[in-house]
Amino acid sequence: MKRRAAITLIVLALAAPPSALATCIPITTGRDLPTTLVLSGGGAKGAYEAGAVAALAEHGLPIRLVAGSSAGALTAAMVVAGRADRLEATWRAITQDQVYAMRVPTFFAGLLPGWLTLRALRNTTSLLDPRPLRELITATVEIERIRSSSIGLVVLATDLTRRAPRVFDNQTVTVNALVAAAAVPGLFPAVDVDGALLVDGGLTGRAPVLEALEAAPVERALVVLSYSADEHGTRPTTFSRSMEEAFETAMLHQISRDVELARLKHPATDVQIITPSAPLRLRPLEFDSDAIARALALGRADAETCLRALDEEPRPQ
Repeated sequence: MKRRAAITLIVLALAAPPSALATCIPITTGRDLPTTLVLSGGGAKGAYEAGAVAALAEHGLPIRLVAGSSAGALTAAMVVAGRADRLEATWRAITQDQVYAMRVPTFFAGLLPGWLTLRALRNTTSLLDPRPLRELITATVEIERIRSSSIGLVVLATDLTRRAPRVFDNQTVTVNALVAAAAVPGLFPAVDVDGALLVDGGLTGRAPVLEALEAAPVERALVVLSYSADEHGTRPTTFSRSMEEAFETAMLHQISRDVELARLKHPATDVQIITPSAPLRLRPLEFDSDAIARALALGRADAETCLRALDEEPRPQ
């Protein structure tokens, strides 16, 4: 029966238009299954995921494991530490200055003539100073609570030398690992963790659903994605916007492939996606308080819609 339900879900998901994935699909098992949450981050867009996860935890969804990369790793760490009730307040308080600052060499490079700017930037390690991000993570994440938590944790980073993913769990995660998981190459410098240079896990698994299901097989996984199916990229007119749109396009296609692969490799697992029911209109590096508040509220509302759907009786096939 469980296998049949999983196969039915795959067929429905593949046949449905993208916008239909914003609402969870009811199956016979209802909501009371041990569940893995998979978070994809997206900088400031991660506020949507935080709102969704806060609502899921508040309504008693049985969470067995939380996996995340990039900004999703910070939210995942807080949930595993038993601080889901603090997620929304934490995200509301985050400002740009708490996440990054322009590095002094980068600032002065921008004052040089064009070719000298390129020459100066060629030897810099990153455009942004990661110290504010490190301070935020240090102040927010309680590593010892994660070590003793009954909820599993998967944090994904990318090893630049090995060109492979690096997975951290409850016993191996550190502040350095969490900083590395959010270190977008070029924007932030790579982080040395145990001799390896690590950067953003999104390079190898933006939504680490495969790693999560390999770490702890479950009957349900909810992938919370901070990008609306109806939200299209803007026409890029600058170098930075072109790079941002290219990175996010690659990320979205990677998530889609990983979710479908997870459904094929784990047919007994009900893999579903929660996506924003409306465009967030929030760029990854824009930590605007009003926009973050809207994203949190939308995430909460969409998660509650998902829970109501899981409680419904599935339609006869």
